[in-house]
Amino acid sequence: MDLSVGSSQRLRGEVSIPPSKSHSFRALLMAGLADGVSHITSPAVSNDWMRGIEALEMFGAEVHPKADDVWEVTGTGGAPRTPDDVVNCGNSGIILRFFAALAACCDGYTVLSGDESLRHIRLCQPLIDALHGLGAWAVATKGDGHAPLVVRGPLKGGKTEIDGIDSQPVSALLIASSLAEAPSEIVVRRPGEKPWVAMTLHWLERCGVEFSNENFERYRIRGHAKWPGFDVTIPLDWSAALYPIVAAVISPNSEVHVPGLDFNDCQGDKEVVNVLRSMGAEIEITDRGVTARGSKLTGTTIDCNDFIDQFMLLAVVGAYAEGETTLTNAEVARHKECDRITAMHDALKAMGCDIEERPDGLVIRHSQLKGAEFDSQNDHRLVMTLAVAGLGAEGATEIANIDCIRKTFPHFVEQMRHVGCDMQKQ
Repeated sequence: MDLSVGSSQRLRGEVSIPPSKSHSFRALLMAGLADGVSHITSPAVSNDWMRGIEALEMFGAEVHPKADDVWEVTGTGGAPRTPDDVVNCGNSGIILRFFAALAACCDGYTVLSGDESLRHIRLCQPLIDALHGLGAWAVATKGDGHAPLVVRGPLKGGKTEIDGIDSQPVSALLIASSLAEAPSEIVVRRPGEKPWVAMTLHWLERCGVEFSNENFERYRIRGHAKWPGFDVTIPLDWSAALYPIVAAVISPNSEVHVPGLDFNDCQGDKEVVNVLRSMGAEIEITDRGVTARGSKLTGTTIDCNDFIDQFMLLAVVGAYAEGETTLTNAEVARHKECDRITAMHDALKAMGCDIEERPDGLVIRHSQLKGAEFDSQNDHRLVMTLAVAGLGAEGATEIANIDCIRKTFPHFVEQMRHVGCDMQKQ
């Protein structure tokens, strides 16, 4: 499926946002390790969710959909079993990293693989090295730090170190260490993406896991933890909400309301709202949600590490802001579904933007964008970002192969059209 985006102004109305993928997956994994039955209401159901269920069941849990968007999970009681087949992680880095660490809690050998991006972009060597430090064994079969991986436990505990520039290996190791045979001490070099690690710690604390956290640089986890089943309703996704919020802010005479968002939730991407406000965006937050209005923006310097998934969207904001916007501390964005720094540089350059690529980010100067043709690179965030960029561009913006948006915002096009965006599926 392809997407055509035309110039749009005066966006008006209300956008419905899907549940948080990040909360959904952590809830699923913690429920799968619990002792007893858990109920997860309104998770973000996608191909990744279904692959996560398949993987979790291979480790011994049981997952069943119930009425009223409730999923029932019968956990393993902290004793996952070795899968009897290869764990196919698809396009999901979080499944690969989290289940590779979980495999270290099993006595046998587990093989994990996935699509081209997992086999060539999503690096696992830091996690592999850290697992060795806690007594497990793991190897990348090609010797390049990428999937396929082979992992064998048990995870004995002890002391290890890990490079923390990418939060997923750190989060994976924290969850697995809660099941280790003895206490673990984890030293993190270059801790990054801290809000996403904080979300993992939120779930460990919710389930009663005993740990300490020294400024995200050193953790101590007691190990051999057990927790009962739980019931949870997944909050809405701040990452998805920012696309209509930014669309409203960069579109003249616009007012878009996004109901149901909780600014007290631990999702890191909510802080982008404050970044936008500091640039001049008129955004109102109430108990009912967020209202964003067309605004005149001024460029600034932004450290993107705490909300790295919004790096590309902030680059678009920079193109619409007066003056110069510099995005820094985003090197980890090169190791997502695609190299998002180069991808965004090339895309905005093709649209006529005055833009400069740096090793850890971009410098963007105010520019009148023009429509261009792109491929999705199978990156859901690239699709949604380019669609927002095209709203103020001269001429049509064409994006090929957009099915990947189902990963986090399956009704993105329909919801954006609802508030007046000129978007047509083809």
